[in-house]
Amino acid sequence: MANTEFFATRQVAATPASRPPGAERPRVMPVGHALAVGLLCFGLWTFLDSRQLFNSANASPLGVRRSVAMSLTRPIARAESFLGADRIVDGGNRALGRMNYMTPGGGVTPPTTTLPAKKGGHHKPPPKQRVGPPPLKSPTVAKPMTILEVGDSIGEDLGFGLADEIGTDPRVHVLQNAVGDTGLSNLDYFDWPATLAQQLRQYHPRLVVVMLGGNDWQGFALSNGEVAYTGTKLWVSVYTQRVDEMMAEATAAGAHMLWVGLPIMSSPEFGSHMAFLNSIFLAQSHRYPGVVFIPTWKLFSNKAGQYSEFLSDKSGNLVEVRDSDGIHIAPPGGDDLVGGYVVNRIEGIWHIKL
Repeated sequence: MANTEFFATRQVAATPASRPPGAERPRVMPVGHALAVGLLCFGLWTFLDSRQLFNSANASPLGVRRSVAMSLTRPIARAESFLGADRIVDGGNRALGRMNYMTPGGGVTPPTTTLPAKKGGHHKPPPKQRVGPPPLKSPTVAKPMTILEVGDSIGEDLGFGLADEIGTDPRVHVLQNAVGDTGLSNLDYFDWPATLAQQLRQYHPRLVVVMLGGNDWQGFALSNGEVAYTGTKLWVSVYTQRVDEMMAEATAAGAHMLWVGLPIMSSPEFGSHMAFLNSIFLAQSHRYPGVVFIPTWKLFSNKAGQYSEFLSDKSGNLVEVRDSDGIHIAPPGGDDLVGGYVVNRIEGIWHIKL
């Protein structure tokens, strides 16, 4: 009897729970659909985070593994930049307080307020030296050339153009280390002189390419608490010293430096500020053997010398070269324009073949 009751109990326990009349069986997503959703989410994450993935690959040790990773992540990051998704993501990160200062990306907007910079004053420049770096020679597979490219988000645009031109050449290692929203005014946000010094020791580049300044028309604080307002004599003195520091660091490390000027801007007022910074870059480049300044103002101007979002390419076709914000360089047309121009100038100035 006991065994019969036990068996009956087990049978009842094993019977599925009854459902109310009309109730549907719970739906389970087919395995194929679940896999498709997972792949879609993974692809979306990869796309939106492609600049971080690209930056990680770019910072990895030189070699075959880095080259493969760069070749895989570069086109995805390029597409993200083309669609402007990188600036949307960075804007959201800044709003949430998640901005990673070492992650390339972000926008450049004309500053409207005076922002504090590095507390404790500006850097003391390294001892001035007038002995230029060793002559550059055409790279070979056996003796490749490392080119370190730094700057702000406009410098990022240049970096993609350089990568398109020579990024897959085994004779050249292009390090795209520009960081959006940075410059030489607010060193408390990102310290380019200190960062460049560290990267010179780490990578030992033969050539440093610089393009920055879009975020620099703002004031900064000095060690004595005095704020240097934009464009004043004190501001120009401190800013010029920071430009000098980067030029001196590169040449003292045995690297040549190509300082690429800022392009014409859609806003005449903002453009006049950028032209003033270009004049500082040009003047200081004359003080250091091995440092050369090249302008891009006319490169991005139309035949009338005016700003234009579209310019004719070599085939006579109109291509988009500037973003709708009137500041950034638009991929792929603008990136390729400035990338090809810079490579040609490197070859012409230093009489080498890349």
